Amino acid sequence: MKIAARAMGLAVRQPPRLDEKEVAALLALRPELLVWSAYGNRIPKSLLAAIGGRALNVHASLLPRWRGAAPIAHAILAGDPETGVTLMEGTAELDAGPILAQTRTKIGDETKGELEERLAKLGGELLEREMPRYLAGKLVRRPQDPKQVTLAPKLEPREGELDPARPAEELARRVRAYTPDPGAFVTFRGQRIGVLRASVAGGRGTEHGTFLIRDGTPQVAAGAGWLRLDEVKPAGKRAMSGAEWARGLRDIRPDERIPS
Repeated sequence: MKIAARAMGLAVRQPPRLDEKEVAALLALRPELLVWSAYGNRIPKSLLAAIGGRALNVHASLLPRWRGAAPIAHAILAGDPETGVTLMEGTAELDAGPILAQTRTKIGDETKGELEERLAKLGGELLEREMPRYLAGKLVRRPQDPKQVTLAPKLEPREGELDPARPAEELARRVRAYTPDPGAFVTFRGQRIGVLRASVAGGRGTEHGTFLIRDGTPQVAAGAGWLRLDEVKPAGKRAMSGAEWARGLRDIRPDERIPS
């Protein structure tokens, strides 16, 4: 949108928040419609009133599930089989407007960043297809069921540390949900090791946190199953395969642990 606007010679403003000065600047443009997506701030009522409530919000979840700042990550964390994009009428309350249209998609074995790219494309297509119908008054407004609301707060970076007491399947989802940001990690020999890709591996159960090189790859015994570290980024180094990192480790002891 920004690139297209500049190519057309239109002014671009990117306020970090809509304070009184910025709202006044927008009102001076005499807007006829508001459209926003992944905007973390509330839209002032004065601005909504000025455009007669003609507002559209594109949100990356199947509302009312996952209202908030991190809907894509929370859908992955929860193990949801599908997600999608919701086109809702924008209101002053965050992600609470009536639903106008939705599109669904299966969640594959993909990271938050990869799923975000897919949903961005789907959201753009949904907006392009449905906005003319909205402006023509042809879309039915469907109120969100408050009993079905779930919240998707911003991810906390410290919660990206993988707890081997949890099941391996859950840890693999956390890696996907925290990639590329704020990042999942383990602590090994006092060093932070970023985990970019991980998968569930088979094997006999043992005490969670046990670290072994199995079949040439670094693996951690979890509360249920084993977590294979498929791609890692040691602190201060480039990203590499888990097997490559494992080849550079020295003196792996049978009692090696994560965290350590």
